[in-house]
Amino acid sequence: MDFAPQRIADDILPAEKIAFIAYNIGVYESVQKFGSLITSGKITGATDADKVAELLAETRAFYDSEMISQLINSMIRARELAEGEKTPNTIGSVTAANVEYVMKQLKAAGVSLGR
Repeated sequence: MDFAPQRIADDILPAEKIAFIAYNIGVYESVQKFGSLITSGKITGATDADKVAELLAETRAFYDSEMISQLINSMIRARELAEGEKTPNTIGSVTAANVEYVMKQLKAAGVSLGR
């Protein structure tokens, strides 16, 4: 019996889940970069927008799929607790493997995740 077709189908994430994970990877990166620049004193209230953009472009970020999936799942659970059973959750939950899959797709599309 050949299980390969089912395995491939299981590996494909719904578009809304891919978009949600990709968006949150971007948020994770932005928070990480801004946090680093602010706590190091490189960005202050007097820093102009061009300098902020330059600093952000030069700042490195790290990507931990397990941490990102846990942060996303925490947000999902917080929303569920706040709203109760009023609205169904289309995302469900996110695994580290889901995050890895989306990061690979982003890299394949030319999105730089190394900085």
